[in-house]
Amino acid sequence: MLFRSRSMMPADGGDCELVLAAFAEAGVDVMELATRLQDEGAKSFVESWRDLMAVIESKSSAMTSVR
Repeated sequence: MLFRSRSMMPADGGDCELVLAAFAEAGVDVMELATRLQDEGAKSFVESWRDLMAVIESKSSAMTSVR
């Protein structure tokens, strides 16, 4: 299930410490979760970046061949 926030996180992090403490109390390894989320985020960024570069290359090639 994907969670979508309806508002921006406060600049000071809001109640993030309480939320993370609650996760830890529930048995979630917060450090492992943070590492996993960072890893997945980085992989997703790289994939999107490669897709963007491929589109730019394709458009560039199409424009060059029109000349």
